[in-house]
Amino acid sequence: MIRTKILLAFAVGSITLFDVSSFAQSKPATTPPATSKPAKPATQSAKATPKVVASKEPSVSAATVIATEKPKTVYVVPMGLKDKGQFGLDIHPQVYEQIAKDITEKRPDIVVFVLNSADIDSVRYLGDDPRKFGIFDDDGIRKMSRNLKEVIEKVGAEPIMIVRDAVGYSALLGLSWPNMYMTDSARLMGLERIQERTNVADPEVRAKFREAFVGICNGFLISGGYDPAIGLAMMREDKMLSASFKGRDIVWSDDAKGTWVVDGSTERITAHFTSEMAEELGLSDGTVSDDDATMIEDLMYQRGIRSFERMPLGGEVLVREYIEGWRKGLADCAKSYPQYQEAMGDAQGKDEKKNLTKAKGILEKVLSIIKKYPAVAIKLNQEFGLSKLEVETELLRLQERIRGLSKSTAPPPSGGGKKGGGGGMGPGSSLSNK
Repeated sequence: MIRTKILLAFAVGSITLFDVSSFAQSKPATTPPATSKPAKPATQSAKATPKVVASKEPSVSAATVIATEKPKTVYVVPMGLKDKGQFGLDIHPQVYEQIAKDITEKRPDIVVFVLNSADIDSVRYLGDDPRKFGIFDDDGIRKMSRNLKEVIEKVGAEPIMIVRDAVGYSALLGLSWPNMYMTDSARLMGLERIQERTNVADPEVRAKFREAFVGICNGFLISGGYDPAIGLAMMREDKMLSASFKGRDIVWSDDAKGTWVVDGSTERITAHFTSEMAEELGLSDGTVSDDDATMIEDLMYQRGIRSFERMPLGGEVLVREYIEGWRKGLADCAKSYPQYQEAMGDAQGKDEKKNLTKAKGILEKVLSIIKKYPAVAIKLNQEFGLSKLEVETELLRLQERIRGLSKSTAPPPSGGGKKGGGGGMGPGSSLSNK
């Protein structure tokens, strides 16, 4: 009887250990079935998986070992914010240089980029304000992207991109990372904007410009492990795109002969993707929550990471401070210009030197903002026709006038002209009307 009880107890204990071990080694519940989603091309980097720690003690269960693993540290980097995601301005190399340094210092396990940058609300750019369109400095953005990748690789972190919205040149950033997810309402489109850079009168020159620029843009996709045919169809209206499935692999074609036709027309249509299309075609790794409170948690769950810590005071703070800073700087410049004009108008008679000095101080403030935020310089030149060179030139002119007045012993001229005759910069005068 005693022997029977011992055998029964041993059998029950063995079953319990088997069940716990099986549960600890099971795949996440969100892992898709073998036929649900094709794999990306073999050129991509391998997906990271949670570390599995083998126990040397047979009496310790796998569940206990996993529970003692160190949580993954997650560093979140916004690329644009809601309604503040202008490519080349809000998303500018200046702030991502700071982020690269911060990543180097903090050495996170995972870096998550959250892209939220849409030039337009309508795909065809009808009725949208051109001043809100992104600006593509290809050299600057390529250098920024390359620097971030080098830093992340150096610290041994895993990079992940979440596309919240990417319409316009920002789509290039979304497709420059192998591990890419999208939110439910996300869009990946708008690369037909390259026509703005290549639309010249001479057909031969236009063709050369187009090929060169398409090659530059497709470099982002190639670095992310995506087929160049995708970028070609997203940028050129005369190109088509379809996909065929070979087992779990997907083969892209620049025609409409594939199983899944993404773009089957050559009549003013470019390829675009919703989150659902991108996931089903294997372009994205999955669809995550668009809610700030649950987005990262959902992402980690889908990647099979059950224990993680979101690093505070990181990229989110740096990006927000930068965006608020350059936009305030632009507003300050716009407010300063009428004050400069007024001072120049009053620069006559006995108050000439006093008001010239005042005007000089205002321009020095504008110049300091331009130097601090390159995005302000871009915007002032784009909207108001006022360049950094013009501000510097006007400052030199004012300094010469003030120096001449200081040396002069004769009484200052009475002027006699109407107020506003003090001169000043011409091209930027439209600032006061904005």
